Amino acid sequence: MAKYLSEHHRVTLITSAFPEKGYERSYDIGNANLIEVPLKFYWKNPYTLSKQNTHEYNSRISFLRKLKAELRVPLERVFPISSGGMLYHDMNSYKREIEKLISKEKTTVLITTYDPWFTLKLGNYFKRRYEKLFWIADFRDPSFGIHESKLSNLPLFRMQTKKILRLSDLITVVTKYMQQSYSELTSKKVIFLPNGYDGSLHFGESSNKIKKENHLSIAYTGSLHPRTREISCFVTVLEKVTTISPQVKLNFNYAGLQADIVESEFSKRRLGKLLNNHGFLKRDQALELQKQADILLLIAYTGDDPETGKSIRTGKVYEYLASGKPILAIAPRDWELKEEIECDGVSKVFDKNQIDEMAQYLVDLARRQKIEINFQKRKEVIEKYLYKNLALQLERELESLVRERERDQL
Repeated sequence: MAKYLSEHHRVTLITSAFPEKGYERSYDIGNANLIEVPLKFYWKNPYTLSKQNTHEYNSRISFLRKLKAELRVPLERVFPISSGGMLYHDMNSYKREIEKLISKEKTTVLITTYDPWFTLKLGNYFKRRYEKLFWIADFRDPSFGIHESKLSNLPLFRMQTKKILRLSDLITVVTKYMQQSYSELTSKKVIFLPNGYDGSLHFGESSNKIKKENHLSIAYTGSLHPRTREISCFVTVLEKVTTISPQVKLNFNYAGLQADIVESEFSKRRLGKLLNNHGFLKRDQALELQKQADILLLIAYTGDDPETGKSIRTGKVYEYLASGKPILAIAPRDWELKEEIECDGVSKVFDKNQIDEMAQYLVDLARRQKIEINFQKRKEVIEKYLYKNLALQLERELESLVRERERDQL
């Protein structure tokens, strides 16, 4: 979003950084300036991990992991920490860098993104010091009612969020469910500003191509997560397909860090011949893998709390929509993206327990020589989530805030 905001405004991004080299940032920030603040402490750097084995993955559901998820909620209120490798941020350095950028002559907008919690503290701190500052509190994740933490459901954490947002000028959230939750929490304006996509639309490259009859190539590119984003139910679907329709030839391509877990799930069901395990791929390589597939698998949520799952929007969904490929999504029945995914007339959203229905869906697609989707409908959906359009939406909200304040000062 900063890339497009920087076309008409002076934009600076401030973020924490790992000291190691050896990994490249793949995003384009346009004319924006980037300031990286070295971390004070971290346990591991997820960007330098090449793969994740089965033992490490399974340990995530251990008592220690659950304890860490619960402790994080109260501890982040006190210390400048965040998940993703037990990160301890240098909050004072953030303050110094922000202080340099606040202008007394021109309008300054400070956007703080949660998580971590200390960014909200920064917003509150500078708003108290500079009355003319515009503070936008942006939430990419919920600050209370977190699906991994029962403790976060206590009224205390909801009230802490309400209290710290009292001085904010605008609140942005990434799901419609969060928009409802935060609108009930505060009288401030809460707008839906989801994650999005910045890249080419691939509708014309392999649109409605001819495929082999009784063949189906499936691709999944992305991460997995114990309990909330598992692949086991879909491997069971593939097993079902081989039983009810042996003549159908399946091919499953996986690209991600959890290659060992995927291989283990296929081996359990003696489906190893169906699997092409590519391991971790760079983004361009992953996009090429998607381009070669007949259909893309999207695992949005496989957890046990449908109420929580219906609002989860993995960033992968926008990339998949831009691919022009049919999508099979696994998510709760009332998932808030269901209608948009299914608008193209071919893509389908299934609950994780709809094993038979998913199997029959794949069989039906495999039997076709041509899978035709409504690209116009798909284009209308993805255009809403292009970052250039999301940035324009945010820009309009900012202009509205500025005009409103100017009227109040008259």
